[in-house]
Amino acid sequence: MNTTLQVSIIGKEYSADAQRVLVSQMRADTGGNTSVRNVDAGHLEWKREGYFQRNRDLGQVFIVERASLLEAIVLRTGPADAAVLPGAPGAKVFVQFFEVSGVPRIHDNGTPPGTESKHGFSRNHRCDDYIVGVRYRPLQMVRGGVFPNLPPTRDAQGNPTGDRRACLVYLRWRLHPPLRFQVGRRYAFMVGFEEPGAARGFTLANLNSAWVNAPPSLADEHDPYHGGWAIRREGDGTLPPAMLPGDSPPADARQRARLQREALFPAGSLRYRLAPTTDGYPDVDTYRDLEFYLEGRPASADEQQ
Repeated sequence: MNTTLQVSIIGKEYSADAQRVLVSQMRADTGGNTSVRNVDAGHLEWKREGYFQRNRDLGQVFIVERASLLEAIVLRTGPADAAVLPGAPGAKVFVQFFEVSGVPRIHDNGTPPGTESKHGFSRNHRCDDYIVGVRYRPLQMVRGGVFPNLPPTRDAQGNPTGDRRACLVYLRWRLHPPLRFQVGRRYAFMVGFEEPGAARGFTLANLNSAWVNAPPSLADEHDPYHGGWAIRREGDGTLPPAMLPGDSPPADARQRARLQREALFPAGSLRYRLAPTTDGYPDVDTYRDLEFYLEGRPASADEQQ
């Protein structure tokens, strides 16, 4: 039986029932826009650093501490003015699951403590670190859901609407029927929009400690969830993207086409074969964890077979 998806609004408040929540990370920053987006070629946003803002799926690695049936994922929209763009409500969304194997290690990208990062929103040395040593094996795609009807926080021209009703809203991504997960294994989920469109994006609340001036670590006092980390998939997977700095895209058709190609997801199933990563541009997810809650129940002996 195929598992299907339904996304619904919980509201501004969420009570994490200890009997229902299998795994969680409950903290989030008070600012910033960490976006899920899938924008068509005609509406890509140009960055004067020299590239089109890339389309992105976002997710989270987690560890299951008991054999469980996962019934839903609860995620929270972000706090800032890109929380819900006008192309998001009614758009088709998905959840993709992975099994994660290997031993995670942080690669400092040649910028150890005392040096500056090579890219990022900050010069702190941790802002370009990425995780190596793991593999993401695709397990299942869950489709059938649509993004709920939340009032956009930006208009079609990209200006803030001043309406904050969609900021910091909890959404439940319910799975029908639930999915089974084995005890002690590391998994990941990733969410995104199935199809591109104009202004198609929303943000996810999260906590990111990349700004901390501390040695690389996945389990220090600054990390809110030692069992995992946030993940992303950007554009066609090219890292770093080509860059031609300027106030507008290049006039040369071949250069412009290359920049657009790197910003867009590959067509069809090729997109879902791109391995997740913590490395992005201009941001990384190595020290980030989404605010998330996995709802479900322990699997019975028969259900574990």
